[in-house]
Amino acid sequence: MVSNEIAQGVLGLAISFWGGKGNRPGWIATCATFQALTCFLLLLPHLAHGTSPASTKSGESSGEHLCLSNVTVPERQSHDAYHFTLVLMFLLQLGAGLGGISVLSHGMVYVDDNVEKRDSAALIGEVIALRHLGPYMGLLLAWRCLSIYSGPLDVEPKQTSSEWVGAWWLGWPILSTLIFLVAILISMFPTQLPSQAVKEMAASIVDLARGVRIQEPTDPKESSTGFLWSLRRLLTNRIIVLNTLATVCLQTAMSNYLALEDKYLESKFYIPKPSEAAGGFQDPWTSRLIISLLKPPLVALHILVSGLAISKIKMRAGRLTGLHTFIALSTAIFMFSRIFADCHSLHIEGESEGRLQLLQTCNRQCGCADSPDFSPVCSQEGSFLFYSSCHAGCKRVQYLDDVKLFANCSCVQDALGNEKLHQAKGGPCNDPDCNFSWILNQCFTVLTAAMVGTRLVGNAILTFRSVQPKDKSLAVGLELTLVGLVAYIPGNLLYRLMADSSCMYRGVSGTEECKLHDAEKLGLYINVTSGCLMFVCALLSGAVWHFARDLDLYSDEDDGLEMADFPRRRDPKISSRHATPAVKRRKEDPVMSGEDGVTLRREVEQMRQPEEQEFRFNLMDLSDHMEDSMETSSPNRPLSLY
Repeated sequence: MVSNEIAQGVLGLAISFWGGKGNRPGWIATCATFQALTCFLLLLPHLAHGTSPASTKSGESSGEHLCLSNVTVPERQSHDAYHFTLVLMFLLQLGAGLGGISVLSHGMVYVDDNVEKRDSAALIGEVIALRHLGPYMGLLLAWRCLSIYSGPLDVEPKQTSSEWVGAWWLGWPILSTLIFLVAILISMFPTQLPSQAVKEMAASIVDLARGVRIQEPTDPKESSTGFLWSLRRLLTNRIIVLNTLATVCLQTAMSNYLALEDKYLESKFYIPKPSEAAGGFQDPWTSRLIISLLKPPLVALHILVSGLAISKIKMRAGRLTGLHTFIALSTAIFMFSRIFADCHSLHIEGESEGRLQLLQTCNRQCGCADSPDFSPVCSQEGSFLFYSSCHAGCKRVQYLDDVKLFANCSCVQDALGNEKLHQAKGGPCNDPDCNFSWILNQCFTVLTAAMVGTRLVGNAILTFRSVQPKDKSLAVGLELTLVGLVAYIPGNLLYRLMADSSCMYRGVSGTEECKLHDAEKLGLYINVTSGCLMFVCALLSGAVWHFARDLDLYSDEDDGLEMADFPRRRDPKISSRHATPAVKRRKEDPVMSGEDGVTLRREVEQMRQPEEQEFRFNLMDLSDHMEDSMETSSPNRPLSLY
């Protein structure tokens, strides 16, 4: 379900704008509390309907689809009663997406506004890395809960069986409690950290002592805080527009590609997906399980290191945008190169012209399921590959060191033409070329994900430094909105259309969800599309480099880049920063006479008098000046782009 991303696209602008004008920790805590409530309400489907295993045939309770003659196919049960539950879960997931919007649009801006600019990248990297680890920790919790049986107590099937019902509902109250506790802690943060408030007051006092008065622009295009004026400022900012479009292309390519990656690998290397009901810990392929466990922490580590590196070396905007361009271009090359991945595996028995006809004479009386999941079986000598053990006509199974061995396989006997050769083993037929391609593919996938992750911190820093401080939250909301409306709606539909057009088997009726795809077509479609999107992302990142290469990312000084567009007017009575200007001594006579000394003292007193009068201000004048200047003083001062 992509309802979280739809919520991001629909509500991103509104939440980021209104939350950015108020108490941002309060908004984060409120959205997190609502998210905790929705997570707890996801227990309603379990309380309303309970858990019951799906209807299966005899012989499937062991986890294997065996050939059993004289088996009646159970009638398909109506699921109309569960339609309301699906709608409820969609709405609840829609509400759960609010928490992610607030963390990105309010949390990162709150961090950036309350720390030194040279330290901002490191702390933002920590925020993004922890947010990236959140779904990973939730996935591990879901796998653990799914490994706990919650079906009827009279029988407990194997975890690999289709009758296994995991405790899918158990994780929601745990997550709800943790999110609520975190929301309470976040609500205790002030609107502005004390250290930053002291810094702004000190800057105001210094400006007042120097006689500096900041003239705010009178043009509503620059000074207005309204929604339409703020949005107009963002849409006319070339850096924001180009950088946002680059992010949209990247998210469309990467998110949809990763969503179809399991199906592509299943069709390319004939490696079946693990049982969803039992959780990922039951994945029979150890290499895939290791990659699944290591990839999210490795990406989070790259995000954290990239933030620390940017903060430590103070990477300039030109080098940062150049790095983004290089990453996008490298990812595009990797996508195109996957088209030529070499794995000439055996064809499945019954495959013809991109379609599968699994029912044959040898398995017609086996009573195989109408739309079984792909579970390949290879003949013992490794020359024939079947869709499942049932379609191979196998009637017995035994385990030998975690290897499934099938016996009495009628289709194997027919294919080999020898009744004595009737055994098969679970899994695809062994091919050294495919094994090497599989390992290489997994390594490049992890490397690409890690490289793309390093863009996230730099992207946030560029966004914050290229807009006025009051527009930071809305800039993040604009990016979330476009990503949600483009990457997860038309982009998702486009990738689904490509997957459907390359489908090779939809079950006996031909109307079920696709079970197996044509690997060549699917790989060509998604790799070319993703590669083109990443190439466009590289071009847009290059355009961002052109306009932002001289942008100052780390200046914290009063007379730095941020103050370039606000005229700083010095009081005419104060002609120097020093309270008492130096007096030029006479060069022609090194020895000063008494008359000259009296004259000199009079000149000094006359020059001191206006200065002393100028600095006689009362406490109310200082308070009024501080209130006016705190809104525009460092670091919340407009950038030189405006």
